[in-house]
Parts: sequence; C-alpha cells; structure tokens
Amino acid sequence: MKKYIYKIGAFFLSLPFLGVTASCDDWFGIMPQSEMVAEDFWKDEQDVKSAVGACYRAMLEDGFMRRLIVWGELRSDNVIDGTTTDTEIGYILNANLNESNSYCKWSDFYTVINYCNTVIQNAPMVRERDADFTEEDLNHYLAEAKAIRAFCYFTLARTFRDIPYIETPYVDDTQRFQVGQTPFENVLDTLIRDLKTVENVAVTEYGENTTYTRGRVTQKAIWALIADMSLWKGDYQQCVDYCDKILTTTTNPLSLLPAASYFNSVFFVGNSDESIWELQYDNNTQNSAVRTFYGDNNHSCLLSAFSLETANGTEWWNGVDMRRIGAYAENSGTYYIEKYVYATYSTDYEDIRFSDFSSYINGEGNWIIYRLADAYLMKAEALAEQGDVVRAVDMVSYTYDRAHPNLDAGSLKSQYTASTPQATIRDLVLDERQREFLFEGKRYFDLVRRMRREQTTNNVVNNYILRKYTSGMNLSQSTVMSKINDINAIYMPIHQDELRLNQMLEQNPFYETSDDISKN
Repeated sequence: MKKYIYKIGAFFLSLPFLGVTASCDDWFGIMPQSEMVAEDFWKDEQDVKSAVGACYRAMLEDGFMRRLIVWGELRSDNVIDGTTTDTEIGYILNANLNESNSYCKWSDFYTVINYCNTVIQNAPMVRERDADFTEEDLNHYLAEAKAIRAFCYFTLARTFRDIPYIETPYVDDTQRFQVGQTPFENVLDTLIRDLKTVENVAVTEYGENTTYTRGRVTQKAIWALIADMSLWKGDYQQCVDYCDKILTTTTNPLSLLPAASYFNSVFFVGNSDESIWELQYDNNTQNSAVRTFYGDNNHSCLLSAFSLETANGTEWWNGVDMRRIGAYAENSGTYYIEKYVYATYSTDYEDIRFSDFSSYINGEGNWIIYRLADAYLMKAEALAEQGDVVRAVDMVSYTYDRAHPNLDAGSLKSQYTASTPQATIRDLVLDERQREFLFEGKRYFDLVRRMRREQTTNNVVNNYILRKYTSGMNLSQSTVMSKINDINAIYMPIHQDELRLNQMLEQNPFYETSDDISKN
C-alpha cells in the first residue's frame, strides 16, 4: 500500500485553533501543516481542537467528496452520463471498470483515518500536560475522531468489501505499511464495538451553535452509524433500537420540515432541523465535486438523472411527489440533477419547469451524511426484514406523507395492510429510500446491501440496475450482464498501485479473473 495512504508527513498542525474571534465555520477549514513535529505539537487542548478540525477538513477535500458520489451513485440506477465527459467516469458508467481506474484509489479516505488515529493516540497525553483539559472534553474529541474514522472505514468496506484496518497512525518511513485485509464483517463488528465505547460520552448538541450541532459528530450521529452498520450486519433489532434512540431522545431535537420548504431548507440553506450530520461547505471551501458531477450555473455536468418515470411509471411517484419535483428537471431531453445544485421558489408544484430552478448554490451547499429520514427508513427496512409489515409501513409513511401534501396522511397504510407479503414491503422500502435519497450517495450501497442479503445479483441487476443501461444508455444487455451479474462484481477493484506496493493485498476475485473487465 502506498506510503502516503497512512502518512501525514510530520503531521501536525502549525495552525492553532482560531479562537473565539473567528467564525464557527473557520474551524472546519483548518488545514493540516507539516512544519511542526509531533513532540512540539501535543501540548494543550487547543492542539487537540486543531487536530480534530483537520479530520473534518480532510473530508471536504475534492478527492474525498468525489468518491462519496462515485462510490455511492455512479453504478446505481439513479444516474447516467451528463453533458460533459470524463474518461474514467465514462468507464464506470459503462460498466467497464478495472483496477487502473483512479476512482479505485482509497488514499483520500486513509488520510482522514490517519488523522483520526493520530488524535486518538495523542490526545490522551495532552490531558496529562494541560490541567485545564478535562476528561469530559477529551472524551468529546475522542468520540468525534472515532466516529469520523468509523464512517470512513464503513464507506471503504461497503465499496471494496475486505479492507486494511489500522488503528495506529502512520508517521514516518520507518513504519511497516504491508497490511493485509480484514474481512467485511470483522470490520463492522470492530467499528460498532468502538462506537459503543464513546456513544454515552459524545456531545449531545452544541447549544445555539447550529453549525457545530449539524457539522460536528454528536451522539445522534454515532447512533445513526451504529444503526446503519447493524442493518448491514443483519442485526435488525439493534438497528431498530438505535433508530429509536434517534427518534425518541429529546436532546438535539429533530423534525421533518414541511413539503413546501423541504428542498430549499435542507439542501440549499443546510443545517436544517432534520439534519444529523453534514459536511460544511461555504464560499471559501466549496464543494467542487458536486459542481463537477451534478452541474454548474451553465448546467455543465458529468452526470444527469436516469428518468425514473420511464423506468417505473407514474405510479412509482404517485402524482405530485415533492422529491421528484425538487430532485431533477427535464430540458431538451436531459434530466438535470437539481438537488444540491439549484433551488426553486416556484409554488406551482403541479407544473414546475426546468426554468423555475433559478437560484444556483455555487458549490456552497453542505453534503448530508445522515438526516432524520435515515432513521425512519433504516428502521423501516429492519422491521420489514423482521416481518413486521405494519410498523415498517408506518415508518415509510413519515417520509412518504411529507412528500405528498396533496394526499391524506397515512394513505400508504390503506394500500399496505398487515396481510401484505413481506417481499412487497421490502420493495416498498427500497423504492422509498430511492425516492427520498436521490443523488445523496446512498443508492448503490442500498443495492449492494440487498444483493448481499439475497446472496445473488439476479433480482437487483434485472429489476433495477439493468434498466438504466438498456433504456437510458442504449447498451447491449448481454454485454452489461457479463460485467455486472456476479456477486463479486458489485464491489470496486483495488487499485493496481495499492496491489503493487502492498504485497499482502488480494484483489477482489471478479477483477482477478475476468479478462474482458481487465481491459478498457
């Protein structure tokens, strides 16, 4: 594995915490510097704050953010090619993925992990040096670092399956960096155990500082991570239990916004009342990845929406669904992604047009990792797997009712009764997650989770993924099937540079044996 994956150089930040005179957003913009060596850095609480700030800042980097979109969206049935081209993105969109593609590189994520490992290892010794640095404050920072690390590992595991798992920081070239892979299930078990050690010492909320409450890890963000990983493990009761913590705990209260203000408040303004954790962008630190993939003010974009009307019919949206209205708009045959890119103040929801999206976000919109809808729909999926049809539909109704203000509340419950087959409710939840989280970096992971659960790709490939290739991109069905209809093909290959530099790594089997995938 490349040395830069784990190495920070001589870490350590020459920028002290900016203090009370700076805006709260400045803290998320702290950049790691290399002028200070470790022994000169870890002296007081301000150094710990700076180091934790660097963990957040590293997640705002373009390479990190690009991978959240590429890994979570490109291979799903949400997106097809846009108005501009990029060779490597084109290969992924066309199911022609191999180990030379730069989006198979994971160094951006291991950089963040290394920052977190450095905080976790060094922050406790600052407690001994700074008498004003309390145990409570130390635990708050450790909870943040462990949660950020867990999110990075969780994303890597969902993308590559078995991954190197490391808890010690890489500081210099004397350290051994030949590290083998830890199995997917073991990674999740370790992460959940680790998060449970800090869930009760994490900050619940940051008072009136909304940017911190939504932008920094809180207790509810940790609960969301545990619930999500439990869902992937098939520990459905634990998923339900942790979703209930999010839904019932009164500290850091959350609420779904009304349909009329939903899109603009959640995705344009950001840090809304339903947000649990989102990456903080502003005019100084813009989300160039979203701008590149989803569109600039000229609607130049690498990706456009796959028309779900064509794939599913109008019943899938069931009339005026606010998520359909706000997520993408058609112009001259192209379905442009509007979520995270544009806002609209049109109130004519029956006939909203492409031209109604007139307020460009300019890459300043935050990227949401978890929001309240996640808790409702993770719980819905877990209940569906437990066979609790009635309660699963009840959870889906929260997001469905909000998106359909023209329908009577609870209209789903009359359509899906206690006698509805479990398989039907599973499909309902999967469809609702797609509607609710369009273009939020979750869809492909949802499909992978289902394929893992079913231990076959047949259902998901034939009924979901294949449709975008045949009707949206006009590719040969037989060619596409040869490249995606394999349980090992659902993961990304490990980049060839990592394999060359770390001899303990093993390539994902599909990319090791398939000749037509190994060539572009």
